[in-house]
Amino acid sequence: MTEKRSEASSPRSYQGYHRPVSGVEDPELTHVERGTPCGEYMRRYWQPVAMESEVGDLPVLVRILAEDLVLFRDGSGRYGLLHRHCSHRGASLEYGIVADRGLICCYHGWQYDVDGTLIRAGSEPLDSPICKNVVQGAYPVEAVDGIVFAYMGPPEERPPLPRFDTQNMADTESEAFSITTPCNWLQVYENTQDPIHVLHLHARSSGVQFGAASGVDQVIEYRDTPLGMINIQTRHVGDHVWTRTTDSILPNCNQTGAIFEEAEKPKFFRRVSILRWMVPVDSVTTRTIGWRYFNADLDPKGLEDRSQVGKEMIDFIGQTGDERSYEESQRQPGDYEAQVSQRSIAVHQLEHLASSDTGVARLRRLVRNQIRSVADGQPAQQPQWTQGDAIATYCQDTVWPWRAGKLDEEAERDVMRELGRVVANTVVETANQRHSERVAALKSVCESAGT
Repeated sequence: MTEKRSEASSPRSYQGYHRPVSGVEDPELTHVERGTPCGEYMRRYWQPVAMESEVGDLPVLVRILAEDLVLFRDGSGRYGLLHRHCSHRGASLEYGIVADRGLICCYHGWQYDVDGTLIRAGSEPLDSPICKNVVQGAYPVEAVDGIVFAYMGPPEERPPLPRFDTQNMADTESEAFSITTPCNWLQVYENTQDPIHVLHLHARSSGVQFGAASGVDQVIEYRDTPLGMINIQTRHVGDHVWTRTTDSILPNCNQTGAIFEEAEKPKFFRRVSILRWMVPVDSVTTRTIGWRYFNADLDPKGLEDRSQVGKEMIDFIGQTGDERSYEESQRQPGDYEAQVSQRSIAVHQLEHLASSDTGVARLRRLVRNQIRSVADGQPAQQPQWTQGDAIATYCQDTVWPWRAGKLDEEAERDVMRELGRVVANTVVETANQRHSERVAALKSVCESAGT
């Protein structure tokens, strides 16, 4: 006779004592110091380091990829990014004097050009050989539309600074922003390939935080692109079908569609509201830097607020730690609370991934493969300039009328899945075409598929 188990001995009851509460993070994906696999991978790409508005007439101390650096703009308008500590005796160059050419250390007057060349060694003779023998650590810098980018990898492997097609959108204005999150870069980045969280965190758990249409059940699929991957979200909203494709551009860039989309009227290949990079400050801190885009088509109801976009702020809820009280964040948590509360570095070995985590698992796999490729001596996979002066991207929203009539739930999901594939295939296959041609191609296939 089998003895009946008590509730206390059941393997599914009160198992706190037996469950692990700690573990080792995945250093290959999460650690970014120089010499680490991920750190070396990240250094093969241009990374935003600050907004131009942060750089005035004084040097700015910045920390990126676990390196302490000093950013400045000299008297001739050139940006420089130098190792923090002077090569002479180690005084911090954050106290340096900005010169017409370069930066002068306050301690003994050693003057460095933006490329690290020692112009003059203070009181040493002008012809002193020390100027030929000493070079301050420095990184190339370029400023674009209010954001300062740096390349921190091997000089001989420096790629051109990428320019994406969404940086050229007509009738669109941009505002640079920078937000700091006290956790590892990957848990901020992989959130972009977790579309199911929009349904729960941004609609059902906390009430509608963005557009109400975001809370409608969606069919989700994923596919790789020449830049990384996209998720394909397709929803039946009222009398329309809405398909969104969201970009993850390796190693740490993301684009997303309109924040307050309601899918109330037809639109084809409507582009992005955000282009951003999740930049590792170090292994336990992330700075998201990018542009918030504004135009009438992205925000027909006037819900966006450009004045709320900038240093440590953006115009939608739940992205920073100081915009609300602790009680408010408990009652209506956002991305910040969900990401930071995973621990300073999420421990993957303690997770239990489910089918809804397909995008997260896929993104981790893509990043890991690229990290290992660079570690094996292969060149980093750089984006290709497919449109002459820009790199084609794949993030967009397309909404069109639904005319197929009422279907049962399973049949409708099958139809939504196929419609999403039609849109995604067209978006990817038209990468080499002009914007107007991509719009026309999407309109044609959607109108055919929707009948």
